[in-house]
Amino acid sequence: MTLFCKLCPTKALTYSGLALGFVALIVAGSSCSALNRNTRSTVGVDDSDRDGVTLLKDAWNWNEGFHYQPIGEGVGTVVLSNKDPVHLIRLESPGYYPNVHPLFPNQLNPFKFSDAAGALAAAGIGSLALSNFEEPRIAVAAFGAAALNIGGLFSKPRRVFSRSYSFPPLAPHPVANPQRPPLRVEGFHMDIPEGGHSWMYFQSIDRYNDNRVEFTSSSDEPVEIQYSNLDDDLNDALRTQGFLPEMMDGMFHKGDAILLNGQLSEVNEHRVQGIVKYNLKTHWWLYNAFGLKTDTVTITNQSNWSLYNFSDPGFDRDLIAEAMVESMFLAVENPELKRRLNRIENLEKEWQKDWETIYISERAQPAGKVAAALESVVTIAANDGHGSGCIIDSNGLIISNHHVVNDTSLQYIVYFNNGTTAEAEILRYHPIFDLALLKVDTTGLRPFALNLSQSINVGEEAYAMGTPYDIDLGASVTKGIISGKRKDGERTLIQTDVSISPGNSGGALIDSEGTLIGVINEKVLGLGVEGIGFAIPSYVIEEALMIQFQR
Repeated sequence: MTLFCKLCPTKALTYSGLALGFVALIVAGSSCSALNRNTRSTVGVDDSDRDGVTLLKDAWNWNEGFHYQPIGEGVGTVVLSNKDPVHLIRLESPGYYPNVHPLFPNQLNPFKFSDAAGALAAAGIGSLALSNFEEPRIAVAAFGAAALNIGGLFSKPRRVFSRSYSFPPLAPHPVANPQRPPLRVEGFHMDIPEGGHSWMYFQSIDRYNDNRVEFTSSSDEPVEIQYSNLDDDLNDALRTQGFLPEMMDGMFHKGDAILLNGQLSEVNEHRVQGIVKYNLKTHWWLYNAFGLKTDTVTITNQSNWSLYNFSDPGFDRDLIAEAMVESMFLAVENPELKRRLNRIENLEKEWQKDWETIYISERAQPAGKVAAALESVVTIAANDGHGSGCIIDSNGLIISNHHVVNDTSLQYIVYFNNGTTAEAEILRYHPIFDLALLKVDTTGLRPFALNLSQSINVGEEAYAMGTPYDIDLGASVTKGIISGKRKDGERTLIQTDVSISPGNSGGALIDSEGTLIGVINEKVLGLGVEGIGFAIPSYVIEEALMIQFQR
């Protein structure tokens, strides 16, 4: 360029202008990789399985917090911020297991190549310009541009999201066989022992895939929740897939279904770059009202991914609920349970196989009036509460509800109307009919006369006797009518509007002659609900507890 300057000043000026122009362009494009803030990506399900699949992307705002925003059906376009360490894409469709796919910026930022090219070009121009001492400004500008581009090589984002993602199709929930009996979740429990809730931290998704744990920790507090509200989610899933018909949602159909119980016993959190998923262990078994051993299956599965909420590190209910639906269906399809799910088994014969019929040969006479019948009502108390009972034999046999005396580890004391007490022995019980037979070592008691007819006279007067609310209110009487006859699975119940309170369970429902027509069982509780109570007809006592009364 010195030669051009001496021989042809015009050409020298032209080359200097071109060099400055190149440097200006390089400066203008310096660190352009840092400006690559977003990637416009196409996301979708494999072509053959797109129908009915909704795609959603993670979103956040002050009103809703973390949520998912729909982006399309089967395929969609999203803008992914290259400054974020991860984005979540959710796929869902009715009757299918939802799936959440974490996306990470794993592609080299393509603008880094322009930064590298700009750095080399600027350095080259600067080197040439050093030989032209008449134009030092070109060298300074060129090396400055080179420095800017070198800085861009090391600036963020170094990696960006891909321009397209394809996801496998969703797996379907099982569909009920219409020949099977209905299935209902009776209860879902959490019984996680000390150390059963743990978490593992991973520095990156690559380390997670290689199972290179940064560190682990666990909780020293157990989690014990009986009858959590997750059973609503589980029964909704069963209903959607035809396992639980809509007509069985009434209060008198539970006994017609096979009842399933679940228990969450272990939760291991995997936390990676601000997202979390659970590894879960769950036990499932068929509910058996008789306490007989049934097959139990253990299911281990994983939840979907979700953003980790650092301000609320507790369990993510939605993640747990979705994973428990999958766990439940895996249990339902397990061969150990499947054979039992094909029929409602008659376990009563096995339960009663060691029983011998108890004969009550004396025939009690009706009390004649309500006040006289109070001598046949007792209070049954333990250290966890109290209930009521009905004397059915002068030699100390008493009928109550099973749920009044279901804890056999407790000592039950019977309080008689004359002020005396006696310790009771539980002879037998029938959980389905909710009846129990007790024995006290006392004679000369006044038993009830029982109405053993299967006819229920709707509209007739009825009286409830028992100990409502507090033990000091023993031998209380309330009056009403018989409101109806209801069928609850295997049970027939008397509906009544007689006032019933906690503590009345196991007490007497009598007619105006003082004859026992039913054993008080339960009351419907709810806002605005009044006058709906139920009693077990007295004729059921013989069948449920293998007692034979003289007729």
